[in-house]
Amino acid sequence: MSGPLGPLVRRDGDAVFDEAWQAQALAMADCLVRADVFSAGDWAEALGVAVREHEDTTEGYYRAVLSALERLLDRGALPGAEIEARRDAWARAYEATPHGAPVELENAT
Repeated sequence: MSGPLGPLVRRDGDAVFDEAWQAQALAMADCLVRADVFSAGDWAEALGVAVREHEDTTEGYYRAVLSALERLLDRGALPGAEIEARRDAWARAYEATPHGAPVELENAT
């Protein structure tokens, strides 16, 4: 994972995230809290429940992050039609993106 700031690394040089989707999932949760889609308290509660349901590994933690996001969104944090429209746009973008190129929502047209 790289970008204008380079990859995030720990002091020992290891990457903070094993895969880009892990950072993206946490960033998504942060953005949704900042946008008042759900509160930080709701996020903490949902994540706590999900963590207890998943394996106690790094992969299990990030799967819990996804589960918590799904639960909060399923309970109506965002209108279903908005979620479906965005999911469909990402699916179109994925299908229109050449192999190896980054998937960008602009490719959904």
